[in-house]
Amino acid sequence: MTDRPLPFSAHTGPPAVVVTDLTVDRGQIRALDSVSLSVPTGEITVLLGPNGSGKSTLLQSLLGLVTPTGGSVRLLGSPVRRALRTGRVAAVPQSDGLDERFPVTAGEVVMQGRRRFTGPWRRPSAADRLAVDEALDRVGLSPIAGRRIGELSGGQRRRVLLARCLAQEAELLLLDEPFSGMDAGSEEVYIDVLRELTASGRTALVSTHHLGTVERLADSVALLNGRLVAHGPVAETTTPQILSTLLGARLPAVDDRTPTAEGAL
Repeated sequence: MTDRPLPFSAHTGPPAVVVTDLTVDRGQIRALDSVSLSVPTGEITVLLGPNGSGKSTLLQSLLGLVTPTGGSVRLLGSPVRRALRTGRVAAVPQSDGLDERFPVTAGEVVMQGRRRFTGPWRRPSAADRLAVDEALDRVGLSPIAGRRIGELSGGQRRRVLLARCLAQEAELLLLDEPFSGMDAGSEEVYIDVLRELTASGRTALVSTHHLGTVERLADSVALLNGRLVAHGPVAETTTPQILSTLLGARLPAVDDRTPTAEGAL
């Protein structure tokens, strides 16, 4: 087994993500209630919780896609929108959003990650093409760079989107349920690449409900169920007792006016 950095101890710099008292209401539903979370730089933090626990809402808040009711978020030391404008933050959503009918190749999707360096109009340089080739090679997809997205399996498409993050040279990766519908081979590649990234000082926040990936992937686990239940090392946050409580029942409603519901993602 390869050595892995211990939770909270291998990196002493400022955290990559700081969430303070974040509250998000979706209509009459309180999806997140006063969540405070610090994500260490250079590590993989896994967001674990049942469907409806607020994992996707938290990631959407980090991407500026939902407006918080209260609280604040900072990414890489900056407010959300300022951090996103720098291109130092990359995301893979729960749905890949790729139109199978659109005649775009795997390599062209990965090249989208280079817009941070090329802008919307400049033609890709030799350095850009090399970055794309290297990103595809790291996820094991070099042989299919010229194939159209619609011809790829779900796992291959997920790896293409990870390669796009690599080509972007992002410092922070926000990944929402990346293992859903993924085959075992793609899952292993995905985990290996994320571990390599964090070994080089990058940071990943990964939402999942796949318990089988947590021990191999995570440096720390944040348990979410509308509120932050716990955050710490894998061994301390994924005990049978805690998981049984977390996955077997929702926490009580915040109050009668702002209930926490299963459908609040």
